[in-house]
Amino acid sequence: MGRKAWITFALVQFFGELGPWAGLRIKSALGPALWVAGMVVMMPGRLLGLFITEKLLWNVGLTPHLMTLIFVLIEIPSNLLVWLLGARLFRSLHKRYVGKAVSSGLGEIPTRQ
Repeated sequence: MGRKAWITFALVQFFGELGPWAGLRIKSALGPALWVAGMVVMMPGRLLGLFITEKLLWNVGLTPHLMTLIFVLIEIPSNLLVWLLGARLFRSLHKRYVGKAVSSGLGEIPTRQ
């Protein structure tokens, strides 16, 4: 991934973590919107994090702060894996279809005669 993709990933993760927390504390219409947006953008890792913390670690006796830390440490690397796989898929599809368009003459600019 390029520099812009890393910055975008970091911003999405930051606002994805911040959205649900702030959404519960804001009493205007913006609150529920932030909560839902944060849940949606963090979805792949959030599902895995919820499964592990709620099903496997719930009765272990961990403090809520430690459970949150474990949740975030599962969520963000899972989202990173999804982003990296998506970037690799996008790059391979882009190479495949741009290469075909150029080799077949579709990418050329017509000139006047």
